[in-house]
Amino acid sequence: MLAASTEKGDRIILLGSHSKQALKQYRERHIFYCPECKEEVIMKIGNKRIPHFSHKKGSECPESYESETEYHIKGKLLLYQWLKTKGLNPILEPFFPEISQRPDIGVHYKGVNYALEYQCSVISEEVFKKRSEAYLQSGIIPIWILAGKNIKRIGQTKIALSGFQYLFLRQTASGNWVIPSFCPVTKSFINVHQIQPLTVRNAYAHYDVKTFFHADVNVLFDPYLENYINIREWKNEIRKIKNFLAQNSGAYKDNFLQYLYSSSLAPAFLPPEIGLPVRHSPFIETAPLQWQSYLYLDVISREGLFSLTRIIAAFRRRVKNNDIKIRSIPLIPIGSEDLAIKEYLDLLINLNIVKKAGDGLFKRTALHGERDNYSSLLQREDDFYRGITKSILQGNKKDLFNIK
Repeated sequence: MLAASTEKGDRIILLGSHSKQALKQYRERHIFYCPECKEEVIMKIGNKRIPHFSHKKGSECPESYESETEYHIKGKLLLYQWLKTKGLNPILEPFFPEISQRPDIGVHYKGVNYALEYQCSVISEEVFKKRSEAYLQSGIIPIWILAGKNIKRIGQTKIALSGFQYLFLRQTASGNWVIPSFCPVTKSFINVHQIQPLTVRNAYAHYDVKTFFHADVNVLFDPYLENYINIREWKNEIRKIKNFLAQNSGAYKDNFLQYLYSSSLAPAFLPPEIGLPVRHSPFIETAPLQWQSYLYLDVISREGLFSLTRIIAAFRRRVKNNDIKIRSIPLIPIGSEDLAIKEYLDLLINLNIVKKAGDGLFKRTALHGERDNYSSLLQREDDFYRGITKSILQGNKKDLFNIK
């Protein structure tokens, strides 16, 4: 904790601008209390850590269970000071008694109250959602900022994301989906965007990195981001996954692989129309190659006529059987796995894989390439992805994302 109240009710903030001697003298003259639980706290002044307040041993205050690292303290201090240089009036560790919560920083910007939570350690999904919902119900917009040290980049356009990190995904005022991050060591904002899951753990993504000195306030509240996906890179990543599944299929038992083989399909020979990026895919924890295979093989390629309702019902059955898992994204309340399913169907229509048959019904177009050998399949894959750019840009009026 960097903020506390004195016995007179005065608020004191340890911003690092006071000398240690002055703080020691102040500590001798006053008693300090936690603004949240009203318990007495201790002002700690050492040589290794930034001066801070700490609860006494045995405290039952929720704040006392989350010990702050030097990285965390430095990060929120820098964010606070940066906001002040931008002409705003942030409050460090404000306490909201109506919801009994204290974010790292509170700030008012363009008529909106924000709570900034700079999170360096893992908390439960339950706690994350509870805090977020409490802010929203009080008319406060939460922005959860991931510690920069926890960003696990895999090359230029890939990232490893845990289920916990997906919770940080938010939608900005301009409609961008982004995981905000900040590194106090490099003093840089890292906005991870255009996130498209490839597997349960890995995703395609872009990184927008700006230092303190080149960033305006919108880098935090409403960053300008170019949303596009390099379709050639996506194709290569999906092909790698198909080949990996094929090469490792005998190493372990897997319901999905068993289903493919029972359908007379090897993973390496899955058609290119399976495993496509759609905007709401993050709402589904299961890899797109897998959940789209289930829909394609259960309904699209098997039934003569089908409806969107029928596809969703098939999806729900797979969820019930634990073949497909759903992901919670609490900061994007308008969105769901159903939208991802609809987007996939729309994409197949735009690509002329599926066509409308009237009265809300659809059917797959004429079969082709069903008995491709591996080399001809790769050629068909190349041709398919070369044509996907024009198909999506012309057919997708909502412009979910641009494809290069």
